[in-house]
Amino acid sequence: MTRDPDDTLDPELLAAWAEASLVSEAPPSGARARLLEALGGIDRFRLLLDALGRLTDLGAEALAAVLRQIDDAAAWIDGSAGVQYFHFTPGPGAPTPQAGIVRLRPGAVFPRHRHLAREVSFVLDGVLIEDGRRHGPGAVVESAAGSEHAYAAGEGRDLLLVAMHGGIAFVDPAAFRLAPRD
Repeated sequence: MTRDPDDTLDPELLAAWAEASLVSEAPPSGARARLLEALGGIDRFRLLLDALGRLTDLGAEALAAVLRQIDDAAAWIDGSAGVQYFHFTPGPGAPTPQAGIVRLRPGAVFPRHRHLAREVSFVLDGVLIEDGRRHGPGAVVESAAGSEHAYAAGEGRDLLLVAMHGGIAFVDPAAFRLAPRD
């Protein structure tokens, strides 16, 4: 029997078929906990780990220790509105001597600053917007020594990036405050 392409499926018949054919099963024990752990832990960066390890010149254990700090509220230092960061030491083969993880809440802006040396940023999550260009997870954004810029987080989710630099100077020092650590 051939079916006329103009025929539509009877929604009641389709619903009855689906109800009779589909069997509801409970997920395996612990599946929800494992899923939530993967979404909140460093495994969410799994596809980026090799590239990030090469860039930071950190082995798997050292890199994992840095990334675990993302989920540790005590690791973060508050900066300007919607901006947090923490520092870490990259390996000896990294392109710059200083590094940190920067978090911007959706729509937040990292204030305009000048690079005292080269900067290499690696987007871990969210969207980095710089001069109208959008960079997503895995993007590497480089800034030359002496260059100036500001950047913002796209809407919807926090921007997380690894910023490797040789020092920065804020164009307006009052635009970024450093919260003292306890």
